[in-house]
Amino acid sequence: MKISGSGIFSVVLLVLFASASSVSAQATASKRAFQPVNINKPNVSVSFGKVEKKEPSKTFLSFSTKSAVAMSMVLAFNSGIVNGACLSGILAEGTKQATAAVTGAWTNSALGIAKGASAQFALNAKCILSYLGGSLISGLMVPNPSAFKLDVVGSLPLFALASGLLVTAATMAGAKNGNYLFLCCVANGIQNSLTSTLTSNLCRTAHFSGITSDMGTFLGQVLRGNKTNLMKLKTFALLAASFWAGSFLAYGLTESF
Repeated sequence: MKISGSGIFSVVLLVLFASASSVSAQATASKRAFQPVNINKPNVSVSFGKVEKKEPSKTFLSFSTKSAVAMSMVLAFNSGIVNGACLSGILAEGTKQATAAVTGAWTNSALGIAKGASAQFALNAKCILSYLGGSLISGLMVPNPSAFKLDVVGSLPLFALASGLLVTAATMAGAKNGNYLFLCCVANGIQNSLTSTLTSNLCRTAHFSGITSDMGTFLGQVLRGNKTNLMKLKTFALLAASFWAGSFLAYGLTESF
């Protein structure tokens, strides 16, 4: 199976976030251990004759900006591997297609229509819809994200889903099934959406056109003495370097497995 590398990294990510969930749950359990619990008290409150049902409390894992950048670097590295494998031309029928971003897919789908290449249009349209679908799933499962707070209940299933998609994509690629590309697009859409919303757009881990533009803007500002966005410039540079490193390793990993 040629794309085993990305499958391995997706499982690693799942383990990392499962560990985070365990730490958060233990912290919550420790906090509640010193609080009296009335097992006969119903999960409702009565106010002025009205019965109001209490919403179950959510488990949040707060994290610092430094931790967010570190974890996002791991995710960007993983995305670079996946995108590199899909663009290598080694898998399936030799198709070279980006799955970490769909900027090119928008253009290629339009060109496909313009020159009457229906297959080209269909491939790129499916990639766009798959990436959009991944982001849609993220929004549905975490509808009210809080900056630098991980909703364990809503977020962990997303990482499990994305990991499962990449493992399935690996199996399909090994079987020469070109539809693996669309699963990779969905997984990247989930990842990029979740990391963007959880960090107030500080960390985008799959799409680097905007980050590249921002890096140029911030570098120009710094050179003119405005260091307001210096931290963002450093963060974006680290994310871009991680993505590049993953892409670099992707070719060897894809060829070896």
